[in-house]
Amino acid sequence: MNSNVAVPADAVVETDVIREAQQRLRARRSEGLAALDAAFRAGAVPDPPPDGPYHGEVVALDIAPIVTPIVEWLTSFLMPWKGKYLIAAESRGDNIFGARWRTVLRLLFPFYKGNRDYGSDRFRAFVFDTSIASGKVDTDRRVFRIDYDRPDNPGFSIRRIVDEIVEVGNGVYLGKVHFQWWWGTWQMIGYFALRQ
Repeated sequence: MNSNVAVPADAVVETDVIREAQQRLRARRSEGLAALDAAFRAGAVPDPPPDGPYHGEVVALDIAPIVTPIVEWLTSFLMPWKGKYLIAAESRGDNIFGARWRTVLRLLFPFYKGNRDYGSDRFRAFVFDTSIASGKVDTDRRVFRIDYDRPDNPGFSIRRIVDEIVEVGNGVYLGKVHFQWWWGTWQMIGYFALRQ
């Protein structure tokens, strides 16, 4: 499940912990998820904070027993998300999407007006704020938090997301996606990687 963008060879060396976990996921899902959790917990708060564009990859999803395989299958060939653009000096950033998905996002979020062109084949959307904080699930860990709870984001979906990242290699980050369900409970629903 990647966004079909070539990863430099030196980046693959740095992400062995992620690649090893992905191999385990294919053989034994529970072991792969445990390996990702261990890698996340062993990671460090990025210092200095990430700055600029980062290639993104969905590593694994963990939503619910029936839902997860369906969503993973869909994202294996329908992946609009390409990464994140971070602005360290302003403690904010946004997401990078493939241009062909602009119409789909407009249909899904008809009142959202934050899409901005980013080159000829991409656009950026869904601004977030960044900070250093305790983890939502890993409350004993400090993480680089990516918080979408802003008035310009769609309220019933995007604003309920908090991403957290830790550095696992030079310029390589492992992230967790958290979603707050409408009844108030937070759930970690997946892992992603960011690379310079």
